[in-house]
Amino acid sequence: MTQVQPPFQTRRTFLLTTTALATLASCSKDGAETDAKIKQASKTFKMGERASVGNLTFNVLEATFFSQLGDIGQPKIPQKRFLVIRLSITNGGAKEVELPLFRVVDNANVETPELQEADFLKGWFGIIRKIGPTQTEEGRILFDVAPKNYKLEVTDGGEVGKEQLAFIDIPIDFDTSEPVQAVPESSPK
Repeated sequence: MTQVQPPFQTRRTFLLTTTALATLASCSKDGAETDAKIKQASKTFKMGERASVGNLTFNVLEATFFSQLGDIGQPKIPQKRFLVIRLSITNGGAKEVELPLFRVVDNANVETPELQEADFLKGWFGIIRKIGPTQTEEGRILFDVAPKNYKLEVTDGGEVGKEQLAFIDIPIDFDTSEPVQAVPESSPK
């Protein structure tokens, strides 16, 4: 003999389940909205503009996608495309600043960190970036990303979670010239 549940219990279970799911969805949505609001509250600059963040001023001088980098005989091939960004950074403060690796963010808010191994790229900033007071440094950073528009996230180098952030628009631009040459290898001794 099968037992039939009264209709009010089925409705109550449905309402409780629906309410619980809606609460969970709103909590995760609130977290995403908070993250989006923090990012929207940060300033966004156009490429070529001087982007001031705390005591630092960033200027993206050029940004280009490449299908390969390095020597023609031994090219470096990306999984997607290489995005090379040449920028200058000026420290207007009285203390040395250490900068973390950069990230780019696409229109869907997907973040991609900078490549940590790019010593083959001429003018590469390197991994450890310390900029002394009143100094300006210029170099290149490298990403392996799909070709589309991005925003470069820049920071004042402050404590994680308390740093000031800004974004610099990086419009899509494909290279039509020769590949960037690799750093020459040192001759054997």
